[in-house]
Amino acid sequence: MSGMMTGSSAKRVVSFLLGNLFTVFTSYAQDVVITQMALQPDGKVVLRYNLNDDRLDRKYSLYLYASSDNYIQPLAQVSGDIGVDIAVGGNKTITWNAKEELGDTFAGDVSLELKGNIYVPFIALDNFDDYKVLKRGKPYDVTWTGGRGDNVLLFELYEEDNKIKVFDERPNVGNTTIIIPNDVKPGRYRFKISDSRNRDEVVYTMDFIVKRKVPLIAKAGLGLVLLGGVGYVVSLGGADPDEEKIGDPITPTR
Repeated sequence: MSGMMTGSSAKRVVSFLLGNLFTVFTSYAQDVVITQMALQPDGKVVLRYNLNDDRLDRKYSLYLYASSDNYIQPLAQVSGDIGVDIAVGGNKTITWNAKEELGDTFAGDVSLELKGNIYVPFIALDNFDDYKVLKRGKPYDVTWTGGRGDNVLLFELYEEDNKIKVFDERPNVGNTTIIIPNDVKPGRYRFKISDSRNRDEVVYTMDFIVKRKVPLIAKAGLGLVLLGGVGYVVSLGGADPDEEKIGDPITPTR
């Protein structure tokens, strides 16, 4: 499927070409159908597609390429249903920020190709999804199997599509310890674990909740108790000698 559109805010013409989607074929029916394409005035390209497969449990790795570099590197300024671990189904969306990727001065034709293959995780996490809640400042053991001995693993914390925290690189020894730092706000997150030298080797965890190690209400209660204790000590020990003392009430006279 292909289309031709022009943007009203710039002298830019973008043409879309559907490339060879699957580099791995099986006996199952597999195809991708681009259902809608639009070049927006702000320079973003929105592409909607359906990913079909007889095996609904199969996942895919999909990347968008452009003729601007002869389809060598995947486009970087993309978001949505793109990358690894893409589930089979319809009504999927990719947004490409063409203005950011190509620059304000670009004018000409660009062909796009959506390419990929069946997604096979390069490591398998052991029961990490049992962690529904992670508390800040508390160590958690993470174990896995698979990968190569020369893999250097990069752990990144994501809130939806936003990268929040990058952790130190870890050797592929099958286990490590993760501590969520206290500067991470409570909320819903997931880990992206990848080989730092190969962007195609990536796995994502299921979403989990990050909470404070000590609930905020408990901290407030502790502060009140300490404040009461301080007041009690002061009342026993008398006033500070440097502070002005309040004398006895004056006896009323006629």
